[in-house]
Amino acid sequence: MSTEFVKQQIKTFLSTSAPEVLAIKGNWGVGKTHCWDKCIEEFKDECALKSYSYVSLFGVNSIDALKQLTLLNAIDTQTIGQKKNAKAQAKIWAERFRSVKLPIIDQYISGIGEAFSSLSQLALKDTIICFDDIERHSTGLEIKDFMGLISYFKERKNCKIVLLLNEDSTDESFQDYKKYKEKIVDRQLHFEPTAEQSFDTMYETDFEFRSYVRDCCIGLNIKNKRVIIKIVEHTKEFLALVDTFDDEIKRQVIHSTVVLSWCYYCHGEDPERIPEFKFVNRSGLRKKDESHGWDAKKAKSWDRFLNSYGFQLTDEIDLAVAHSIEQGFLDKEKLITLCQHKQREVDLRKENTKWNKAWEIYHYSFETNDDEVAEAMDAGMRDIASTTSCSQYSDGLKVLRGIGKDELADELVCFFIDKRKATPEIFDVDNVIRNPFGIRDENFKDELRKAYLQFNPKPTVTDVLNKRRKSNSYNSSEAEILNELTEEQMYDLFMSFKGEDLTDFIRVFLLISGSCQELAQKITNTLDKISKMSVLNKLRMSKFY
Repeated sequence: MSTEFVKQQIKTFLSTSAPEVLAIKGNWGVGKTHCWDKCIEEFKDECALKSYSYVSLFGVNSIDALKQLTLLNAIDTQTIGQKKNAKAQAKIWAERFRSVKLPIIDQYISGIGEAFSSLSQLALKDTIICFDDIERHSTGLEIKDFMGLISYFKERKNCKIVLLLNEDSTDESFQDYKKYKEKIVDRQLHFEPTAEQSFDTMYETDFEFRSYVRDCCIGLNIKNKRVIIKIVEHTKEFLALVDTFDDEIKRQVIHSTVVLSWCYYCHGEDPERIPEFKFVNRSGLRKKDESHGWDAKKAKSWDRFLNSYGFQLTDEIDLAVAHSIEQGFLDKEKLITLCQHKQREVDLRKENTKWNKAWEIYHYSFETNDDEVAEAMDAGMRDIASTTSCSQYSDGLKVLRGIGKDELADELVCFFIDKRKATPEIFDVDNVIRNPFGIRDENFKDELRKAYLQFNPKPTVTDVLNKRRKSNSYNSSEAEILNELTEEQMYDLFMSFKGEDLTDFIRVFLLISGSCQELAQKITNTLDKISKMSVLNKLRMSKFY
């Protein structure tokens, strides 16, 4: 049922004084409360009844407490949308109590104590009452009693009741609602806005990249307005950080933010259709993993859906976005560094005519033009070899191998290595700082590793220690270098450390040992040996363990 139709039905409901009950049902988060609040404020001048009370059942522990809240929350319909005035509110309560024809009221109007609950029920009449969050009621409030109260307000107190609820609640006690609704509810509306309506209702005004964020949300059919709010908040935070980068990078951040937020917040709503966050938050190809419950069928289904959205491979920028969503804060330094790498790739593609032309030929037709694509890729890759990243270069190799041009791809690998041998650090494929976006061609990756060893002199233990001191990153090949030390050599080395070197260098050993169990055992044995030399050394070890 569209938002506009629901709105018209609410208007009709409010315009008559006939006592009746209207139920507006819909899934959690689709904006039932938001829609009702906007409607009651917009149509307050047309309300036949001049008193209004809104009550959420969330946290209400008893039927007596509900009666009291219903009265205490009553306001004049003309003040809907305005800040509450305590003096005016007190006047309304007093007038309502005096309308109850009991002698004791006039005498004890300011101190009715235990009688308050019963008096609230008697005093409230000719009122529009909205009960929200019904399925979230506390255990102390029986739904059966609640439905009885609704019937009383309608039949005896001439009230118009609105119920906002998710009828699909799995709460067993909520079955009483379904049991009694036929006798009590006069009409029912199913509030199910489209993804377009959900977004436009929440964000009518423009903001940077609004149309693109909206398209992404619609592409995933996101209707939960709470999730839409989170997505827009995340998006604005990320955009503020990457404001100086190319629009292509901003769109990637937005595109990733939407799908990752959707998986993170909504997977539980529809676990078959919506991929699990862990499934999406992993680099490279997404495959089955029985340990996580992702069988081949489920993995294929989720992957196909993500591909249809345009989210094919998860790169380091995507992972940084995912980490921020999961942790609740941005790793600004990491994200900016990654965007700087991506910016260089974007600039290169835009500035290099041959490279850009190759991708146009590849993407912009369905012609069987393998040779033309190969020729264009060959020209473009030779043109960018001296300036591009390994990741960007590997994209071209992937295409060539895909169309059976392995010989040309191998030739271009040799060409790249020859062009860049003066700066062999770029061949360090295991270094996430130099190659943050990975290399998609395995042959290229293997040849780069060989070239790195050939053109980059093997570092010594001292080189590794000086390079990694006060660092949180390392190369797996550095673990191999440190592991060449025997325990005796390691002991002599540790004993030779003095001053700040002692703490810094041993911490480097501990850091790098994370990728090599054999190295970790040698370090443990060495530190234990030093620890046993004296009580003082044992105390000194506390900063390492």
